[in-house]
Amino acid sequence: MRGNINSVDLPSILPLKKREETQNRWLFHRLNTLLPQLMKKNNLHMWIVVGREYNEDPVLKTLYPSSIDGSRRLTILVFYLNEDDHLKRCVIHPNPSFEPFYERIWEQEYDQWESLRRVVEKVNPNSIGLNYSHSLAACDGLSHSHFEHLSMVLDEFTDKFVSAQNVIIDWLSIRSRKEMIAYPMIAELARGLAEEALSNAVIHPGISTTEDVVDWIRQRVLDLGIETSFFPTVDIQRRGSDRDRLEGEIIRQGDIIHLDFGIQYLGLSTDTQQLAYVLETGEKEPPAGIQDAFKTALRFEDLLSNEMKAGRTGNEVFKRAKAKAREEEIEAMIYSHPLGVHCHETGAVIGLYDHQDEVPIRGDLPLTSNTIYAMEFNIKQFIPEWNQFVPIYLEEPVALINDKVEFMAKRQTTFYLI
Repeated sequence: MRGNINSVDLPSILPLKKREETQNRWLFHRLNTLLPQLMKKNNLHMWIVVGREYNEDPVLKTLYPSSIDGSRRLTILVFYLNEDDHLKRCVIHPNPSFEPFYERIWEQEYDQWESLRRVVEKVNPNSIGLNYSHSLAACDGLSHSHFEHLSMVLDEFTDKFVSAQNVIIDWLSIRSRKEMIAYPMIAELARGLAEEALSNAVIHPGISTTEDVVDWIRQRVLDLGIETSFFPTVDIQRRGSDRDRLEGEIIRQGDIIHLDFGIQYLGLSTDTQQLAYVLETGEKEPPAGIQDAFKTALRFEDLLSNEMKAGRTGNEVFKRAKAKAREEEIEAMIYSHPLGVHCHETGAVIGLYDHQDEVPIRGDLPLTSNTIYAMEFNIKQFIPEWNQFVPIYLEEPVALINDKVEFMAKRQTTFYLI
């Protein structure tokens, strides 16, 4: 069930070498422009990141150029602000491919740990950020044994150790100008693939199952030489069903098909949910009640967008958007999150699917400008033609730029029709 793979025009995908060149340019730009700002903003003098082969800190892949695929025994990255607030970027490792991203400073007469100690003594930082966190997984990449080793080697500086959590949150979630320019293309690629999957080229009512669609889109992404950012799901909203999301079913006429899907390309992730309606024999459009429910979802999407402001916490946005929904008698759930290297990127969340209330810790984080968010939610509305309440699930990747939400791909404003 491969269908016609040329049914939707997709943005062109770069060959491997061009991808690596692009990501290397982005990394060099981020290291030169973004990271110094983040260390100053968070008042962090020095940041040490330790990598061990096959047990990598998740932050490392965002700091390595394309020719570095792992820590190769042991890699130590050291960042510090000098007297004029210029950021020094150093690596204690012999691989020349780290240049020009990092200055290699390993003095071969000493081992790597002793070389690190000598650098720290020379700089004498007032704070040393390490990758540990009690609450955020991506900020907790330093292993216990390496923490013990750092404490032994830098025993005179252990009182300067602090969590690098705040720098890591910003580093992972805030995008550079170059990345922001490219993100719409990545998001549109994912949207185009979703549209392709939710079409007659792939879905044959009465024959195709939801699992067939999942298999098709996973293979399609693999054939393009990219990856999904998570395992896709396809489910059905069906007249007469007592379940909101039917999976593993044959797709029938009159069904609403809901796809949750994302890709990872050029080191960045997307997350989107799109909807299709399978026309009944003789229908030219969905029933009026279903179309009205989609319009309600779009109205709530606008309400949520209007509340997303840099500096507001995720919990503040959640409460304000839910209050606006109640004013307009919209039954809504919100579970939005940042996008970046990871599909569920570290940063402020706006509600959780299984916790429709203020979220401790991550909900208390502020939204930031130049950050991509997956604006994810659902509304539930009574459909007269079905005589039941039906959820409408939507999710769009958006950018928060100067307190304005910008859609990163063509916004879905009506059902795809099958």
